[in-house]
Amino acid sequence: MADEMSEEPKITLRLIIDEAKNKVVLAEACRDFVDVLFSLMTLPMGTIVGLLKKHQNSEIGCFSNLYKSVADMSIASFMTGACKQMLLNPRSVKEAYCKRLKLNLNPTDDHLKYFKCPSFSSCNMCSDFSGSDCACGRLMIHEIELTEEEEDEIQNDVDGVFVSGRSSFIITDDLKVSVDSTGLVLKTLNSLGCSDVSNLGEQLLDIGLNEIMCLLECVFSSNTPLTDALLKKQSPQDMTNMHKLSTPSCLETKTDVSESEFTIDAIVRKQDMKILYVECGEDFVDLLFSFLAVPLEYVCDTSLGCIGNLRGSFKDLTVVDKRKEGLASEGVLLPHYYKLQKQLSVITTEEAPVYYRYRNSNPRQPDYSLTTDYDRTPLYRKDRIVQVTVIDPKSHGRVHRHQSENGSGFVKRGTRFTVSDDLMITPRGCLSTSMCFLKKYEIKADDVDVQVIRIREEEVMNVLRASLGTTSALNTALWNLIAKKPKMET
Repeated sequence: MADEMSEEPKITLRLIIDEAKNKVVLAEACRDFVDVLFSLMTLPMGTIVGLLKKHQNSEIGCFSNLYKSVADMSIASFMTGACKQMLLNPRSVKEAYCKRLKLNLNPTDDHLKYFKCPSFSSCNMCSDFSGSDCACGRLMIHEIELTEEEEDEIQNDVDGVFVSGRSSFIITDDLKVSVDSTGLVLKTLNSLGCSDVSNLGEQLLDIGLNEIMCLLECVFSSNTPLTDALLKKQSPQDMTNMHKLSTPSCLETKTDVSESEFTIDAIVRKQDMKILYVECGEDFVDLLFSFLAVPLEYVCDTSLGCIGNLRGSFKDLTVVDKRKEGLASEGVLLPHYYKLQKQLSVITTEEAPVYYRYRNSNPRQPDYSLTTDYDRTPLYRKDRIVQVTVIDPKSHGRVHRHQSENGSGFVKRGTRFTVSDDLMITPRGCLSTSMCFLKKYEIKADDVDVQVIRIREEEVMNVLRASLGTTSALNTALWNLIAKKPKMET
């Protein structure tokens, strides 16, 4: 164990410190550190929740409850077991970039993995997830080899991962990142009231995984994350209500497409007209669970304190979208298996990859591999290169273009759910569910009002943004839809 710790990569960071206040004024960072810092923006929210729970034992707004809801919910409530896997361990379209980081916070397998059923030679289907259901009814649990193709162009890029060049960078305590220059340093020192540099000291730190995890936590809980994470080595205790919900959002809904609309029952306390919980169908829950797959850069707004500063710097300095056509987008790009029938217009999914199978061993005991090269020369004279279907792992062996009306969701169709104000989601039972909530909030049945409200995409986006900085997402996002005077019973 000691040898493993000694081999952990470290990145040197120079801190300029106001020693009297024990506060970071500026940090001078190399490209490697800025790449790691910017990689936080590419992490799906479910990944961030899992990392902070594991390393820091901390939570983020309502996202932690969404994650816990998935973890606690029985597999029987999901369409397939793969649905639970992809929500608890969400994947990013920028994972290939993060593998090149000197410190990768969320290392995944070096290579893509696909799985087949025992009847692969006749089914010609594979899945991204082990245990998926094949159309033939058998489980896809056998890994199929993916032939190494030519290295992707990003592997040969002479630049960094998210930033280019070899310049150093300066980072303020509230995470504004800029290319280093004398003029900018002088301007920053003057603006912070630190023009007398004789009162400033320097400190060199070796930054490893522990420091980055503490910094990740402080991004959500502190207005001075460098000071708290690297000098005081602690984060503020309160991880909620640190960032005010801002408008307009960083994601603008598209007006040229038809919006989905959801009708839900809001259970409201008459005393203060606060939403206690809502009852809804599977489509609304699918959207809430999909929040876990959305990268941080699309959840936060540039006006959200230091986390907004980091997003703004990432947007200004990153070169990824300029190098790789298709990654640049005003909306969210997710892997193909996150596609939903009722999707937010700001979310698009990649097309499922196209693979071909070929025999790679004795034809009497065929073993197959996958390739993207249709013109690949078969190893055996009678072998053929056959296209393979990559299924939607949320369905039972169906492909995206053949989805039935009831397919392509995370949770079972025809199920009713309860969603609390802080986004704890549970399948609704019978009478006992209502009784449990009345007991939980210590209220009488005649103190509660049920209001039917209609939610469109704008309100769903409000719930997404509210989930980051508050533990009262429904009341924060939907308060304007609640009639302030309950309907009088006759």
